[in-house]
Order: sequence, then structure tokens, then C-alpha cells
Amino acid sequence: MDLYDAILSRRSVRRYRDEPLDKNTLALIDDIVDHVRPLVPENRFRVLRRDVVSGEDLIAAMGGYGRILTPPHYLVGNTIGSRRPLVDLGYRMEQIAIQMVQLGISVCFIGSLGREENVRIRFRLNRESRFGAFLIFGRAADGITGRTINAVILRASSGASKLVVGDVFYNGSFKRAGVPPKALARIIDAGHAAPSANSVQPWRFLWRADTLYLFLRRQNSRYGSKPALQEYRCFDGGACMANVMMAMESTDLRGDWVLLDEGQPDVPVHPVELEPLAKLRLR
Repeated sequence: MDLYDAILSRRSVRRYRDEPLDKNTLALIDDIVDHVRPLVPENRFRVLRRDVVSGEDLIAAMGGYGRILTPPHYLVGNTIGSRRPLVDLGYRMEQIAIQMVQLGISVCFIGSLGREENVRIRFRLNRESRFGAFLIFGRAADGITGRTINAVILRASSGASKLVVGDVFYNGSFKRAGVPPKALARIIDAGHAAPSANSVQPWRFLWRADTLYLFLRRQNSRYGSKPALQEYRCFDGGACMANVMMAMESTDLRGDWVLLDEGQPDVPVHPVELEPLAKLRLR
């Protein structure tokens, strides 16, 4: 499958065939993990690949595991660093997920930010490591029954309806959202197609002076009531950035993401409920 098609066609699958992938496919996945592109190269990135064994109790770590039926495998990605570790983690893990989809493998993220300590203990991770979500993968269940069950679980999990691109893209200023110009449409569509916890879609795009700025909403009740859960916006923002970067491979646009911090002089004026994440100067 074409990379751009994989970005747009990717769906969270929660009902899997109860059988493992073959060794050659697992070797391809290991190679994808080994060659994933970093957002922050100095951060330490590690991925554990695990097979789900019969009777294994992952509920304490995964939380949402009960809404995943017969998953054969999962990845435990984590990172250590002082520079946007969760953003970098989401950026890398989304690349892995999309390249799996290219291979015809079904995937689903299960967030565990509220259970990071349980994850560290269970998988013997460094106590400084940050963890955003498990990446479940395998072959989707066949037939009408499998697809129906998957659709029911997804509806129950996502809740509210999703935003459209016209809700999240701004041209010149944040006065009014609108439709991206034709030259940007493909990469904006790809970024907006990124997965997010509870379908929050925290990203907001601002196009200004040949530069695409990415902002995140600081708070959203759908992430949960605990302050730590609001950090999902960082993991989700990294996934959005990864989709934009991968989509650029199918266009004539070139550029590199540059992370931003609050108070930098080159950050455009923005609503107080948004925080700057990154900018992409396009060539």
C-alpha cells in the first residue's frame, strides 16, 4: 500500500484473529522499529515487542485491554529525554503504526498515561522513561461478525463525533477556521487523520508566511479529569506531526519540523487555550 493511502485508510482495530503473525512479518516489523525517524535524536528510544500469551492479565497496565479482543502482539514504546519526550514518542510510534498498515497489518493504540508506574514495573523500564500507549497489532478478524464487533467497540470507545479539517485549520490568524489551500490539502488531511486518545484531536494548524504552525489545546475534558492525562495531547501531537512528515513524501513540498516553546519571539499570537508545539517552514 502507498504510504499516503496507509495514513488515510488506517483504522483502529479492536477485534483480531486469534493467531500470531509469521516470523518473516515480525522480522519486518523489527526492522521498521530499528529504522524509525526521530524527532529529537538525543532522546533515548526503546521498543519492546511482546506476544500475548494465553491467560496473560494486562488490564492493570493497559486499562482498555478489555475492549481489545484476542490481540496477538503489542509493542511497548518508551523514551527518555528532557526535550518533549512524549511528542517524540508519538512521532516515532505513529510512523511504526503506518508502516505496519502498509504491510497489511491491523493496529490500535491503547493509552496508558494514567498507569505509567504500573507499566514501568511490569516491563522493567527505567523510572525516567515516558510511556504514552501500547501499540496492538495483528490480523483483523475476518467476516461480517468480526467487522461488526469492531465497529461496536469503536463507537463505545470514541464517544463524541470527530472534528473535520475545516474546524482545525486557520489561514493567517486565529480569527476564523477554514479550508486549507490546495497546495497544503494533502498534508493537512494526513495530519488530521492521526489517532488521538478518545478522538480528542487536540491539534490546530496555522498557515502564515510560508510556515505551517502546529498548536495544541491545553485542556480537554475527554482526556480525563487527572492533570497527567492532559499530557495525551503531546503524544497525539507527535502522531500528527509524523503523519504530516510522511505525507510530504507524496508531494513536492519539503521542510523539517522545528519544536517551539512558549514565549519564543517567532511564535504567532494565539488564543490562551492553545500552546505552540512546532513549525514547518515549507520549501
